[in-house]
Amino acid sequence: MFGYPGAGKTTTAEIIHKLTGAVHLSSDDLRLKMFPRPQFTPDEHDKLYNALDDQTRQLLKDGKSIIYDANLNRYQHRQEKYDICRQTGSTPVLVWIQAPPEIAKRRATHVERQHLVPKSESPDDMFDRIAGILEPPEKDEHPIILDGTQITPDYVKQMLKIT
Repeated sequence: MFGYPGAGKTTTAEIIHKLTGAVHLSSDDLRLKMFPRPQFTPDEHDKLYNALDDQTRQLLKDGKSIIYDANLNRYQHRQEKYDICRQTGSTPVLVWIQAPPEIAKRRATHVERQHLVPKSESPDDMFDRIAGILEPPEKDEHPIILDGTQITPDYVKQMLKIT
């Protein structure tokens, strides 16, 4: 999954899970399980993504499909996930959820998401920081682009060609 905070990645991931049975791995959910009071430190970040990657490797080795629901906004981070797919003989699919920045920001900074904001930042600053590091897909990535303002089960099913 790829896109601004608040673009609709988690909503899309939940729909894909319901339509396909693929395991939904959420960085937000795992962060809160691992760190009930997250500090968003580099060490915490590394532990979180190592745990997500370990789960991903094991599930893919077991023949399960997964939805990696996290901000994979840097090409380097997406490459790391593609490497896991190569190692496990799996086929990666990059789903790019696009939403106008003002809509994504409004969603991402909503009061219900405040527990996912580092104490050292305001919600607006966090959104701007994460949105500012978004690196568009490279030519070899071939993302499936979804409109984050149109996310419904029917739309996702049609766009991802889920039967």
